[in-house]
Amino acid sequence: MDALIFVVCVFLFTFTICLVAGIAFRWLLYPLLVGFSARILFLFLDYFGLFSPPGAEGDAVNFTLYARRWSQGSWADVFSTFDYSASYLYSSIGAVFFKLVGFNELVLPSLNILAGVVGILLVGKMAYDLWGKKASIISAYIMALFPFAIFNSVISLREELSIVMFLMGTFLFLKWIAGRGSIWIFGAFGFFAVAIMIHPGWLGAMIGVAIYLGFFAAKTLYSGLRGGRTTRASASKMLSAIMLFSAALLIVAGSGGITLAKGITIGGEDEGGTEDLIESRFQRDPRGGSAYPGFIATGNPYAQPWLIPARVVYFVYSPFPWDLRSPRQLMGVAAALMYAFLSWRLYKGWHLVKRKEECIALMCMTGALIFIFAIGVTNIGTAIRHRTKFLGILTLLAASSFDKLKIRLRRH
Repeated sequence: MDALIFVVCVFLFTFTICLVAGIAFRWLLYPLLVGFSARILFLFLDYFGLFSPPGAEGDAVNFTLYARRWSQGSWADVFSTFDYSASYLYSSIGAVFFKLVGFNELVLPSLNILAGVVGILLVGKMAYDLWGKKASIISAYIMALFPFAIFNSVISLREELSIVMFLMGTFLFLKWIAGRGSIWIFGAFGFFAVAIMIHPGWLGAMIGVAIYLGFFAAKTLYSGLRGGRTTRASASKMLSAIMLFSAALLIVAGSGGITLAKGITIGGEDEGGTEDLIESRFQRDPRGGSAYPGFIATGNPYAQPWLIPARVVYFVYSPFPWDLRSPRQLMGVAAALMYAFLSWRLYKGWHLVKRKEECIALMCMTGALIFIFAIGVTNIGTAIRHRTKFLGILTLLAASSFDKLKIRLRRH
């Protein structure tokens, strides 16, 4: 198949998903079409050199170069490049598509656009299940129009593919929490595993999942020991939780060390204690044109306990006005304002969030991701890229108060 024909087919398939999903969930039709159109626009702006999204000239070029080079060998050569612990697994996936359809610069971005649209649909559907139609519409528009979510979708980065795999796992995981059957959690862990293989940073979210599973199992056991009423469904959920929690621990322990964001490693025989690991993340000088200020990036987190919460604040809400060094960095302000808005809406809906079992799980996942990436990242540009990973699950939590959101347009 010619590569350009393949790209057109992917675009048509993505548009069909928008229409079919719009028929099934009518309130999501416009957000899906807006998200698809915005991605097509920025794809061609980048293709014709009119606007270059962040990452387009660095990692995206390297991923594409590796994929093209590997696709020129035999099928055996292509499959020999698959290394599930390497950062270039995305290039191996790209090499398979280049081998099948031929090379075109738009092949991988077109697949990322498909992943981005599916991500909008998943977040919109989960928000509807949790909070209703209005929350679903606003959540879908956030996913459709957030600039850095669009940028991830239109260049050859592994972020978008890993995000949609993780969101699919989250969708199934929430079904398990809602009591729809134990089978859902096994499907969820399958998608989580694929997300981790594409981008190991997602193991941070799995730590949050493990925390929730441990909490759920302990709560159910405690209730049973105190003579509380334990249903068959609860017992089944507890057993599946214990099983998968144990499996996750075995995978980490036997992995020989799984590298997360920016050098943070879990497992392995040579690993130091947790205190040494955290301290080492504060001993490197920040690099790059958008590096954190030195007083945030370096120091002793135990002698200066404010450093860890300061890193968390910088990771989630930077850049601040004093961090801006070029007009291009103003794009990061849009990201900072969005996360400030989502945090505010989460605060407004906290009384609802803390009562929902699904939201407790989402909080564990979000908290673990934020902590791990905040400790490992010392560059604002890198922080913006990584925090886009949890935009979907943070939006689901913030959506708890979207029904109270009012937009007033005054006539003068």
